[in-house]
Amino acid sequence: MHKPRLGHVFGIVGLALGGLVTGCSAPAKSQQPLLLFPPPPHKPRVQFLTWASGSEEVELPTNMLDDFLLGENTTADEQIQKPYGVAARDGVIYVCDTKDLCLAKLDFKNNSYSTFGTRGPGRLRKPINIVIDPLGYKFVADPVRKQIVVYGPDDAYVTVLDVPAPCHPVDVAVHENELYVLDNDDTPQVVVMNRTTGEVLRTFGELGTEPGQFRIPGSLTVGPDGYVYVSDTQNYRIQKLTRHGEPVWVRGAPGYRLGRFGRLRGVRTGPDGIIYIADGATEIVQMFNSDGEILMHFGGPGNVPGALVLPSTLAVDKTSIPYFQKYIHEKFNTEYLLIVASQYGQHLISVYAFGSFPEGFKLEGSQIASLPDSQGLGIAPIGGSQDPGTEGKADSEAEQELPPPVLEEKGQD
Repeated sequence: MHKPRLGHVFGIVGLALGGLVTGCSAPAKSQQPLLLFPPPPHKPRVQFLTWASGSEEVELPTNMLDDFLLGENTTADEQIQKPYGVAARDGVIYVCDTKDLCLAKLDFKNNSYSTFGTRGPGRLRKPINIVIDPLGYKFVADPVRKQIVVYGPDDAYVTVLDVPAPCHPVDVAVHENELYVLDNDDTPQVVVMNRTTGEVLRTFGELGTEPGQFRIPGSLTVGPDGYVYVSDTQNYRIQKLTRHGEPVWVRGAPGYRLGRFGRLRGVRTGPDGIIYIADGATEIVQMFNSDGEILMHFGGPGNVPGALVLPSTLAVDKTSIPYFQKYIHEKFNTEYLLIVASQYGQHLISVYAFGSFPEGFKLEGSQIASLPDSQGLGIAPIGGSQDPGTEGKADSEAEQELPPPVLEEKGQD
């Protein structure tokens, strides 16, 4: 075999560089249709930005020149297997992978993908939900370990906090120096602990259907107003409670309309007090104000970017806006990001921006994208027509680890 001449090599390199210049250029943001909720002529408040399911969407792509000089990249793309909880801080999205039993780290700041929590004393057995405190410490609810596993700002293991038995911790929230742990055991309750020492300060809640009581609660959060919000899954409602468990209001009922729930999942609050609630049956996120009044929804069923497939929960984050600014319309004033986890589909982690356009600003119809709409509202049962609340409690160990399904899951392993 004849060796290629030096000039021929430079020619190939030049072609490769030319391919980089022409092949990697992306259309300007203004040329890309925007997926907005609600769509015009209503005033849009949420813009879909981008999605990721693993390393391919986060890491910088290899190019022809790298392949030519260094050899073809044969490293397999790393993927999240089955996400549930999600949190974000400073350009990094942390995902509880309930199948690979780890925390996946989607680092949009440094364009890297990695995992941790797979070995040593910080090994996770079933990471369900995660929250990050203002100092960067990560608290992970693990119902198999029956503990809250704590990692530091550098993601290194720090300690564990024991939840009093019997316990089945499925979610965790931070408010000032208190840690709120949701226990959805047969005796459901909220356990309030000292955030640094793990000392149990108080508990509240019990099994039942009255205000302040729960049936398989799935998620909780503490709003900026200091009130506790609990997604009371099998009672098909959201409860607002004081930090000592006194009921303030209850909203919701079984159903597939706004203000009702088919498969209640994660609940989180924004810095403005808006309450965000994921519903796995209708595959949307509903938005309420702090008085429990329905505002709007976003998302919707479909295996396309911006849609949701069995959403589990979401995260609200202001610190990561600079790392997603390139996806945001130049006229859209972003207040914070919304990161939603879907358990199935190709687009597992979806990123949206909450904000608004200037008063009087209008977009052309060609600039607007849309999702397939069902019943005119994007709200309908997914996976069947069975009314919510008619199925019995799941009795398998796997289903007991998460809020039980109301409708049959698709893509079940």
